Amino acid sequence: MRRHFISLCLLFLAAIIMASCLNSDNDDVTFYDDAAITAFSLSSVEMTRHTTDSTGTDSTYVEMSTEVSSYNFYIDQLQGLIYNVDSLPVGTNAAKILCTYSTKNNSYAAIKSMTSDTLTYFNTADTIDFSSPRTISVFSTSGLNEKKYTITVNVHKESADSFKWTQYPDSRVLTTLRDMKSHFLNGNIIVMAPVDNATKVYRMNAANDKVLTEDDATLDDANAYKNAVVKGNTMFVLDGNKVKKTQDGHNYEVVVDQAPISRLVAASSTEVYGLTADNRFMASTDDCLTWTESDMDSEGRYVPTYDLSFVCQDFQYSKNTDYVLLVGNRHEATTATDSLAVVWRNIVEKDAGSNKSSWTYMNYDSRSQSPLKSLSSLNVIAYDNLLLAFGGKGINGCKEKAYSSIYASSDGGMKWVKHTNIEYPYGFDNSASAMTVCTDDNDYVWIMLNSSGQVWRGRLNKLGWRH
Repeated sequence: MRRHFISLCLLFLAAIIMASCLNSDNDDVTFYDDAAITAFSLSSVEMTRHTTDSTGTDSTYVEMSTEVSSYNFYIDQLQGLIYNVDSLPVGTNAAKILCTYSTKNNSYAAIKSMTSDTLTYFNTADTIDFSSPRTISVFSTSGLNEKKYTITVNVHKESADSFKWTQYPDSRVLTTLRDMKSHFLNGNIIVMAPVDNATKVYRMNAANDKVLTEDDATLDDANAYKNAVVKGNTMFVLDGNKVKKTQDGHNYEVVVDQAPISRLVAASSTEVYGLTADNRFMASTDDCLTWTESDMDSEGRYVPTYDLSFVCQDFQYSKNTDYVLLVGNRHEATTATDSLAVVWRNIVEKDAGSNKSSWTYMNYDSRSQSPLKSLSSLNVIAYDNLLLAFGGKGINGCKEKAYSSIYASSDGGMKWVKHTNIEYPYGFDNSASAMTVCTDDNDYVWIMLNSSGQVWRGRLNKLGWRH
């Protein structure tokens, strides 16, 4: 076979020489000893697309797509490897790919058959089967050297927007709790819960542990569990009248003995926020040492009183600005027929000389489209450029079934719709009376339940691919 291929190469070189002679009687032909592929990319690929017709029936169609041309291929000259770090999307037919490549000094490239040792010209005009790694031989124009490469085209096996849940072993300690709040802090999941007349702390390493264990740290106030916020790598907790801080959930240091707040509710990247006994917002720019009253555009009676959670994310309409959202429910005694949750926001400008931050009540009225429902154990997180709301059965005037849907908002908390790809996992205990939700630094969503003690961890595939 090799003898026949060398003859083919000689014919190819002869053609080059003849073409050069036709161009000019004075041109010299230079033969080079080096051979290499210097660039490789895909032009198009056969792609299976999924669609839904007017009746809601799923169907598929096939097309040649050029979107793969944006995927970069890495060439390892030392090991002779060519591959894409970012895998092609689900639906790619790797057996029908058009590609382009460049070689050094017009060296000649040939591709090895998938079933034999036969070599044929690596023709970019025909689709190539890259369903398995292919061997490419590149020959120098002098015919003295050959360099081999293995080209691998990686394709995702799962959809980028699929969300996969994994169930962890049931936690015995969770089954004993009547309520709880969870936080991610420096690699650990920290769960706080009221036990007797104090707040107990439970911890697990998000990357390595499978079981939540009780810590020997105890906070004096039974309400401390719902007065904890994380700012950067520090958690601040209002324990009675004292504000304490911790970086591991185990060791706590007193920041101030007599804080002028009755609730600790949120944090931006530069401020920590609390509420006074009469529901006025307070802010601290020095990590809870001193406090000043914040501006708010509505009365304190509209401030949420329980099931509070907050998110802080970059404000999409302004650089160097935080968008803080505080979500919760109001007491049933004053809102027995109200079916909606309570949402406040704070846009925090961080540039020098910026305006003082202030809180705005996002008042849902008859013109509001899909406002957030009042759900028990309401938890809101920031995830995949969205806000996600988790919750149990509807309370007050809301008739929602327990844990029936996960809601998403793409407009900062005004409109909430059922997420089409992220749903509660099969086997989820929808009889639990309390739930807590948080995210970690690997883009996992953690859900923990009392009653059965279930622990679930899930992630969007596309977010996992970047870790």
